[in-house]
Amino acid sequence: MDVEGAYTLQATPEEIWKCLMDQQVLRQALPGVEHLEALGENRYAIRLAVKHAPLRGSYEGTVTISDQEYPHCYRIIVEGESRHGPVRGEGWVRLLRREHNTVVSYQGVLNVGRAGLLPVPVLRGTTKMLIQQFFLSLADQLRVMRPPEVAGASDLAASSDQSEAQRQAQVWSPDSLASGEPALLIRGRTPLHRLVQRLHLGGGDPRAEERWVQTIRRTAMLAALLLLVWVGTRLPRK
Repeated sequence: MDVEGAYTLQATPEEIWKCLMDQQVLRQALPGVEHLEALGENRYAIRLAVKHAPLRGSYEGTVTISDQEYPHCYRIIVEGESRHGPVRGEGWVRLLRREHNTVVSYQGVLNVGRAGLLPVPVLRGTTKMLIQQFFLSLADQLRVMRPPEVAGASDLAASSDQSEAQRQAQVWSPDSLASGEPALLIRGRTPLHRLVQRLHLGGGDPRAEERWVQTIRRTAMLAALLLLVWVGTRLPRK
């Protein structure tokens, strides 16, 4: 199964690279991670518990990082076992600076034993949802790690040469998941943020509003996954 996509994060390539190579950050950002341990330079043992059908189950194996070109790209190889059978994946992760942001793109191939017999749209939808969860968590980590004065300075610089429409965030939607289109995570007040404010769900507290936004997003992701599973069960079998 081919897997690819792109996400835009409000950080420099150097900052994002540091996070992607930081075990502590990965432990907090990877969905379902139960164990992550360095086995040597650029090689890690990992164990994940995936709770989403049809990939539900425990996965255990190794992740190897190679061909690094700091801070622009690296190759990733995943090998392991699961209740679905052997797991094998490899691909490239690339970081491209774009004004005050960085586009993180990934492209590769993933094979998961007997799960490969299921309809590709269902498998791809579940995989993209898990990757989406990772990038949402990574964006949260970056916001915590960046000093307030740095974030404020970048926002001020960006506002001088971008219109309001350009600064609004483009976020994941069920349509983008089903169609395979890349999702974007760009700073700004999104329509979802405005909806939460209009409904007074956060009581005017920015932190509470952000929690509501994340909850609604995750609910939409789950609904999209269930829809994909439902559609997959009704596809004609060859």
